[in-house]
Amino acid sequence: MMFAPHSHAADAFEFTVTQSASSVTYSFGVNSPFTGSLIGENDPLKPPAQQTRSKRFANLFSCGSFGATQNDPVTISGALVAGGSNSSGTPAVRPSGTFKLAINPAANTCELRDFSSNLIASGAISIAASLNNFTYQSFCTVNPSCSAPFLFAIPSLTVGQASVTGLTAVQNPGTPAPGTLTPTGPSSWTFTVPVSLTVTPTLAFNGAPLAADPQIVPAIITGTVTRTGSTAVATASATIDASPAPVTTPTALPPTPLSIPTDSALCPGINVITTLTLTSQTLTSQSTIALSAAGNLIPCRCDTDGSGTLTAADIFDYLNLWFANDPRADINGGGVQASDIFDFLNCWFTPAFGC
Repeated sequence: MMFAPHSHAADAFEFTVTQSASSVTYSFGVNSPFTGSLIGENDPLKPPAQQTRSKRFANLFSCGSFGATQNDPVTISGALVAGGSNSSGTPAVRPSGTFKLAINPAANTCELRDFSSNLIASGAISIAASLNNFTYQSFCTVNPSCSAPFLFAIPSLTVGQASVTGLTAVQNPGTPAPGTLTPTGPSSWTFTVPVSLTVTPTLAFNGAPLAADPQIVPAIITGTVTRTGSTAVATASATIDASPAPVTTPTALPPTPLSIPTDSALCPGINVITTLTLTSQTLTSQSTIALSAAGNLIPCRCDTDGSGTLTAADIFDYLNLWFANDPRADINGGGVQASDIFDFLNCWFTPAFGC
């Protein structure tokens, strides 16, 4: 029986992103209309007690006296709004991640697999948050004393921070994304790969989680790869536009402490607890990633003699290893057994990734 030799279709490298040499430029926006209530914090562990009391129209400008334990919820509504981007002069956002890239210079093709990146590996992103078109039931407060008659909606009330605490972009594991390869030198190429990524953001408002479902996003990853023997270096960039359809299911946030800013027109300095229900949520998100990565050659499992060409000698060399119970004959990681022979032959006749 004759076995025709065949050269490796491609050489594959496994890359690890160099975090210090990579960066992410982002812009985010959240707009969530809400209804809910606020109430004085009135925490016995934080004296003096801070209380709220709703007012009747007849006493619009008069607070009068509070009962010793009186603390009434106050109806509020508006929209939770947050947005921002990083620009020159702000701390750089650094991503981490790994990916596999197979290059076939003879055919001018490449293949990307297992791309996985934490886009904010350097830490959470904080964005100023405000309550826009904020309306409230007329109320009074104690400690500090304040009268807040409802005369008009407050256009914007700064209330703290919205945070992006997680942002990942992941290619479906094991699913290849084919692309093109263009030579730029004896051992260097540019590449372009269209790929689908599952983008998963994790958001919070003053520590309370906000709804943000994973989204499958098309992206085009472009870059350069330069090979030196069994190692390679690569750069890659892509723009990821993850702006999902608005969430229309109401989302209740847990009770959240809120300190009214001291420069606010609404009872400055008082601490309250807000209980909000987001009636809808619109998220806009765009990130541009610039990655630098170092890679190592992924060995071809069935090129037993390491010649770079699959020949009959690889089969006989492998069988010698298998009968000797040599650990190098363990193709699938389960110990040397009969299934390794079948996996080896599958690799040889239908070369696996990197062969």
